[in-house]
Amino acid sequence: MKKMFYLLSIIALASTCLITSCTTEPSNTENTDDLTGVVFKNTDNTVYVRLAAEPDRLNPLLSTSGYSRPVWEQLFLPLLDIDPKTLDFVPFLVKARPVIAEITEGPNAGGVTYTYELRGDARWSDGQPVTVADIVFTFKIIFNANIAETAPQRVPYNALVDIQADPNQKQRFTVVTKEKYILGEAAYNSINIFPAHVFDPSGLMKNYALADLIANGEVLAKELPLQQFAEQFVSAPYSRDPAKLIGTGPYRLGQWEEGRYITMSRDHQWWADASKGGHPYLHAYPDSLVFRIIPDQTTAIAAIKDELVDVATEIDAQDFVALRENDFAKAHFNFFTPNILGFFFIAINTKNPRLTDKHVRRALAHLVDVQVVIDRVYGGFATPLPGPVSPSKPYFAKDLPLIAFNIEEAKKLLADAGWADANGDGILDKTIDGQRVAFTLEYLVTPGSKFANTLAELFKDNAAQVGIAVTIVPREFRTMLGEDVANRTFQLYAAGASADPLLDDFKQLWHTSSNTPSGSNRVQFGNAQTDALIDEIRVTLDEDKRNAMYREFQQLLYDEQPMIFLFAPQNRIAISKRFLAEGMELRPGFQVRNFVLRKLQ
Repeated sequence: MKKMFYLLSIIALASTCLITSCTTEPSNTENTDDLTGVVFKNTDNTVYVRLAAEPDRLNPLLSTSGYSRPVWEQLFLPLLDIDPKTLDFVPFLVKARPVIAEITEGPNAGGVTYTYELRGDARWSDGQPVTVADIVFTFKIIFNANIAETAPQRVPYNALVDIQADPNQKQRFTVVTKEKYILGEAAYNSINIFPAHVFDPSGLMKNYALADLIANGEVLAKELPLQQFAEQFVSAPYSRDPAKLIGTGPYRLGQWEEGRYITMSRDHQWWADASKGGHPYLHAYPDSLVFRIIPDQTTAIAAIKDELVDVATEIDAQDFVALRENDFAKAHFNFFTPNILGFFFIAINTKNPRLTDKHVRRALAHLVDVQVVIDRVYGGFATPLPGPVSPSKPYFAKDLPLIAFNIEEAKKLLADAGWADANGDGILDKTIDGQRVAFTLEYLVTPGSKFANTLAELFKDNAAQVGIAVTIVPREFRTMLGEDVANRTFQLYAAGASADPLLDDFKQLWHTSSNTPSGSNRVQFGNAQTDALIDEIRVTLDEDKRNAMYREFQQLLYDEQPMIFLFAPQNRIAISKRFLAEGMELRPGFQVRNFVLRKLQ
């Protein structure tokens, strides 16, 4: 399951007692760095985090911004989550991983059941218990067809039939699906749960059965209660109001000063603190969190040097190298470069009249010297890619060659596609739908990132050599995402896709059913052949057969060139030495609630 983040601004993954009475400190609080003579400006147990863009919302079912995640994941917890060290699922709100069984008879024969048991001590931050009804309610939200924003969330749950409560054990429930799915367990493990009593206080969805919403969602969507709930759920309070954002996480939302900061305070009544014997996986050490919204890279570097932030990720490569060589920064910060589970690209609107021809799109790919970009602009912190699959995956298509930087080949492909400078003005032109059209393109960038703008300038200069006039258009992230990209009015923009360390499900990014204003197939790729292949991959459990289909899909994608695939990046993270903390592969590159304040001399 992939989520989008915007390049290069958003890019845009021991027990405790009640903190008011006693705290069992983790065993590794001793200094491991030589901090002799180092004085820190801040000594409180507050972590100051740099966000490179304003979050859109703090509701995980509605947010499409990767910069919202570090905030909302302190409020809302999933049933299970991926351990950053082992990359295995570990239980949060449930006792263990689900019991999985194949359905061998009845209307859902060939499907799978997943049986979970909730922890009896899990509580919402208002003290109410987490119940199976809350699990069912969360899926009712997803399948309320009036909520367009949750349409991408439905993709992993296409096979869901119902969720059944165990009549003999009130904390046990079974997820029933009608077919196998390669990410079935991962999809249900990872769902963030919402409290029905907070998000539906009037019971607007109470009388609707989940199975009916799944089977007849479009018909039921016409009914007033479902419409009223949808209007309420997408309203600002349920994404911004501290009184509404009630979750199972260890922090509560404080203030959100748009353009400046978001504050969070530790919930001293957090259920996991009081868990008998201590929760084996859930901990939260900082007393408070402050997320400083700093889009501009130069301002962010100044904030690091002035200790206004304790952690910053996706630092521009050249600035990161300079920071590691700066004496003050070296004394006060540790630096990490874990791999990012994802890839960067330049998105191409394949339905734009200038860009419908795959030969034209391949010509554009020949205009980017990816290795030079990596070495000279990105500081060497990346590996070039021919497509969206990580080279670490066993089904990575090793036979696909990288697209070489080749101006002459680009000129040839453009000429073969009918583009020529008929009027001698230095710009290619062509008759499209009876009108002579100059080959001009708009390339959208977020203004805060040096790398994004440098990449755009390089592309513009190379495009000029073949007769394409590129205009670089600065666009604030939320505007670009909510207008240009959602409405499919863009031509080019720089972006990336991040992922969990799981099998690839191509449906969300590449299936034509995801080509909607709220969907993630933003380049408008696909046809009946690619859709059928994606659908088959999703239900094929035989590894050899599935891997062969993965490679076939990568070849089709490579041939169509809906994006200029750039590279798999490494993150560039700075974390203050006043905390014991590490960078990690999982997005966003750190888990702030695990930061441990050092006992400084």
